[in-house]
Amino acid sequence: ALGVRLLEDLWRDIRYALRTVLRTPGFAATAIISIALGVGVNTLVFSVVNALVLKPLPVSDPDRVVFVQRVGSFVSHSFPFYRDLRDRNVTFEGLAGYRITMMEVEANQSATHEWGYLATGNYFDLLGVTPAVGRFFGQADDVAPGASPYAILSYDYWLRRFVGSPSVVGSTIRINRLPYTVVGVAPAGFYGTEVFYRPDIWVPMSMQAQIEVGNPWLENRNTSNTWVMG
Repeated sequence: ALGVRLLEDLWRDIRYALRTVLRTPGFAATAIISIALGVGVNTLVFSVVNALVLKPLPVSDPDRVVFVQRVGSFVSHSFPFYRDLRDRNVTFEGLAGYRITMMEVEANQSATHEWGYLATGNYFDLLGVTPAVGRFFGQADDVAPGASPYAILSYDYWLRRFVGSPSVVGSTIRINRLPYTVVGVAPAGFYGTEVFYRPDIWVPMSMQAQIEVGNPWLENRNTSNTWVMG
């Protein structure tokens, strides 16, 4: 009997709500929009908290990865200062540098602008990730400026532009109209070390002058273009 009464009350409430909506459509629209906005804001807040706090980086030991920042407002460093930190480090197992930048990538007879990373040669080794196909570039591939035209593709980009073909390893693509050899593909689910940013391609840091044409800064201590993680 209690269940039947609850259903009857619910039906009366629904009919009353519908009559109210029909009598005051402006109020109803405002209420619906307000509710939708409230749900949207709550969803966005949860997504931010989930990305920043709850969801770990997709690396082998995410709890040990930290961002190295100077005291003050600057979050990044000059590349020479990064080298000083790396070479004199006695605190971390290792220090790697990277930078987010835009690249023009020509592949399969079409050119697109993609976000990518300039990354030091120890970047992938430090994070302990394993390539899905091929290999990663290493420290030996990132020594002389302009001498290491290698590229690592993200897993999603590999599927999107190369339909997941393993033959992409060893092939040549053009970045900023210069030839680069694809040496490997990052594993599925690995999107770099920024929670809100997913690169499609990684290039050795030593290729910076070819990637950011007209703005060479690898030897300039008066810059702050390198983000550092330990």
